[in-house]
Amino acid sequence: MLSAAEDKKRLEQYFIDNIDKAIANEWIKAYHQPLIRAASGLVSDEEAFARWEDPDGNYYTASEFVPALEKEKITYKLDLYMVERVLKKMKGQSKHGLFIVPESVNLSSSSFHNCDMVKEILKRIDASGIPRSKLSVELSEKAIASDPDFMKEQVDNLRQEGVKVWLDAYGNGYSSLLLLLKIQFDLLKIDKKFVDQIGKNENGQIILTELIRTAMAIGLDTVAEGVETKMQADFLMEIGCTKLQGYYFIEPISLAQIIERNKNGIQIGFENPNEVEYFDIVGKVNLYDLSFPKDKDSTLNKYFDTMPMAIFEMDSTKATLVRSNKSYREFMATNFPAFKPVKEYMYDAFKSRPGLYSFNAVRQCALDGKRVILDDRLKDGRILHLLINRIAVNPVTGAAAVSIVVLSIDDSVVKAGLNYNYIARALSEDYINLYMVNMDDDTFTEYKADGINRDISFNKYGDNFFDIYRDEFEYEMTPEDKEQLNKVFTKENVIDNLKKEGVYSIFTKVVIDKVPTYVNIKIVQIRGDGNFILVGINNVDKQIKTREALEKAKEEKIIYSRLGALSEDYIYIFTVDPLTSSYKKYNPSDTVSDLGLPEEGDDFFGEVIKRASKGIYEDDVDFFLTSFTKENVFKQIETKGLYENHHRLKISGVPIYVVMRANLVNEDGHDKLIVGIFNIDNKVKKDREYAENLYAAESKANIDELTGVKNKNAYSETVATLNELIERGSMTPFAIAVFDINGLKEVNDTQGHQAGDEFIKKGRDMICRFFKHSPVYRIGGDEFVVIVQGYDFLNIDSIMTKIHKHNVKNRLKGDIVVAAGCSKYAGDPSVATVFERADKEMYDNKRELKKM
Repeated sequence: MLSAAEDKKRLEQYFIDNIDKAIANEWIKAYHQPLIRAASGLVSDEEAFARWEDPDGNYYTASEFVPALEKEKITYKLDLYMVERVLKKMKGQSKHGLFIVPESVNLSSSSFHNCDMVKEILKRIDASGIPRSKLSVELSEKAIASDPDFMKEQVDNLRQEGVKVWLDAYGNGYSSLLLLLKIQFDLLKIDKKFVDQIGKNENGQIILTELIRTAMAIGLDTVAEGVETKMQADFLMEIGCTKLQGYYFIEPISLAQIIERNKNGIQIGFENPNEVEYFDIVGKVNLYDLSFPKDKDSTLNKYFDTMPMAIFEMDSTKATLVRSNKSYREFMATNFPAFKPVKEYMYDAFKSRPGLYSFNAVRQCALDGKRVILDDRLKDGRILHLLINRIAVNPVTGAAAVSIVVLSIDDSVVKAGLNYNYIARALSEDYINLYMVNMDDDTFTEYKADGINRDISFNKYGDNFFDIYRDEFEYEMTPEDKEQLNKVFTKENVIDNLKKEGVYSIFTKVVIDKVPTYVNIKIVQIRGDGNFILVGINNVDKQIKTREALEKAKEEKIIYSRLGALSEDYIYIFTVDPLTSSYKKYNPSDTVSDLGLPEEGDDFFGEVIKRASKGIYEDDVDFFLTSFTKENVFKQIETKGLYENHHRLKISGVPIYVVMRANLVNEDGHDKLIVGIFNIDNKVKKDREYAENLYAAESKANIDELTGVKNKNAYSETVATLNELIERGSMTPFAIAVFDINGLKEVNDTQGHQAGDEFIKKGRDMICRFFKHSPVYRIGGDEFVVIVQGYDFLNIDSIMTKIHKHNVKNRLKGDIVVAAGCSKYAGDPSVATVFERADKEMYDNKRELKKM
């Protein structure tokens, strides 16, 4: 009887020996598990799984046979075969009248090393006639992390050719958020271990929420895999997870099963491609994005105490609840107990009851797309403050998705007991005009409101009040606003709303002093004899715009406060106007640095530069000022996608290592520069300690007698250590810089060797001055090498630029010139390869300097 190890080895050999036969005879079957879009409940994508089913009835999953193929470096055979199976499946699906959605194929990183996978995949897609956008490539986090630079090139090539690339099992421990900065993906698949925390670990839920929020912020879709319960599905939809996958919905099935389910009417249903963008927008709204500000002593278990928020889909006859958070459901149960928690609200059935005014405002927002902040009165007299906003319009059905946020409930009006007459007169201050309208013949009397004296005076009489296209209609409006008002501001609608709600109110815009201005038309029935109504035209432009500005500022403050709460590394965050350089400072860490920058100002760059000598460590000031100019910041963002500068910031006179990062974002059509300063003091110091321990000299024999730096023997020992780290795959980032002192032979021949020794020391001083945090080695008479690491490595490009400028200046004034070349480690097999590139660059530099 074979041991377990022997049986495993025999099975692995079976897979290797029979892979070609298995492919040729189609022993390997493709099964398809759908991804369910949270916003639509329909299948938005699928993922293909490979299963080996040989004629003897043996059944093997991919986890059993793929590792054997990887060892033999033949996974590309399986991967290309699965691509062909998926394309064939799509054709079969189309023949049965089913929508085709994108499907992902899991690829091994070894396939890219042993085959031109990009070329082969594109060749198969194009030959099939299926659009490239319908096939997605799925790569595990482990596969990417094994060789980030090489895999970045493959990912970029696929995406440039129209094939989407997904990052699978994100958060499984092989990489970090920095991977997302380096490589652009189209979708993140959140690892199942995070999904398993839902309902069990609140801290785990917070981390999961932030993973999804981060992905959304950088433009990535998200998929939660391994969804097994309704609780998990509901929570993921609330926090804005775009798509869900797991046995809660369905296990992987074959094409035949897909067709059979469709025939029997039990299919989940595939998305219409024309509705994808609409559902994508609705699904990405995070129902926890508008959280209440927390007190300083709030704990993490209050994290999800958010504003009540829901999303409704509004069509021509009904409102359908698409998504809502827990706070909204509790709010509705507390304040509207008569409402049953139904999914659909028919317009005709929504009779006069509390909330009708707000409900009509939601319908209006769905029609015109204008965001509304309004107050509504509850049955007990409290004032309800709502934010209503249209998110998207379905291009197929014409339905609109509208979000509703309960900002607050105010009971101060109920408690105050103010005099009614005073309130009525005081409210006239903001009115443009008031009208008393006879509803029997549409004649009206117009009154002018005297806001200064809080009085009302007669102006004129008129006819046909509801005809806003009459000649004497005195308000200038844009054609679009007038057309929209004409549709809703009808006598019939006014009568209907007054009967149901007791008030009619609508917002529109009129042109005042050539400026479009928000106004509110509010109508109430006049009690007493006759059929009269009172109409007030109220200028609410300032209030609405102020609320919008306050709301935006509040949202920004909450966002930056959360960033600071989630990471102790944030010191400051600045928002800067790229055109005017005006700025605002956010201080989530409550840190007071010696830079002393005001909370806001008109010249961000000027203020920082002016205060740099006081706030930045003296050794770093020149280096910082060389890099930190407005022109240079925007140039780096344009060329590299991000500006970054490492320096030491002084806090109470104590320097700490920080990194400044800046990038542009677009908000409401306007660019804004976001600048963050992060505390990396502990990391830099640990890196330095590690570097010093790793490369410390083991004996005096490692010191060069003339210069006092490390000698060639020490360099050889260090190279051997680095090669071992490279071989183990645990090498940290480093670079090799090679230097050659120009003119040493001439000094020795004309001034003697003592002068030559001093010449060498002078060259050493220059090199050590630029590389303060890295070991310097003398490996020949006039040759030096620096193993660049830590803080120096982070700034290597800037350091080499400064060396070149220094050489040019010295060349012109006849001082010492040191030719230099540098190369970064990029997954090379040994240090020698990195050295060769640096040495070649040094000799190129040497020739260039001699030509000057």
